[in-house]
Amino acid sequence: MPSEPMRPVFTCVICGCVYMPPKAMAYPHLGTTASPFHCGAAGCRRAAAAIPPVHRDLYAKLAWAQAAQWTAKEPEPGPEPARRRGRAATRPGGSRSKLR
Repeated sequence: MPSEPMRPVFTCVICGCVYMPPKAMAYPHLGTTASPFHCGAAGCRRAAAAIPPVHRDLYAKLAWAQAAQWTAKEPEPGPEPARRRGRAATRPGGSRSKLR
């Protein structure tokens, strides 16, 4: 069964948070498209709108180029579960304890 490619995770250049946009790259409840260089927070969207379009395009291309190397990879299996260790060592029968 072929697995789906990994979804890209981006870092917002405005607030620095790490976010994963929807697969469709659109926020229907906000009525806007998702961006690869800023998150969907209202403050970040306003700040990104003030950036010149040439720079926004450059940021977006750079973000997609960095994400492409991860989306092409197959998900790796998780770590193997730790093996149960053997039984704890017991004291010899002739040793002393507080109970004897």
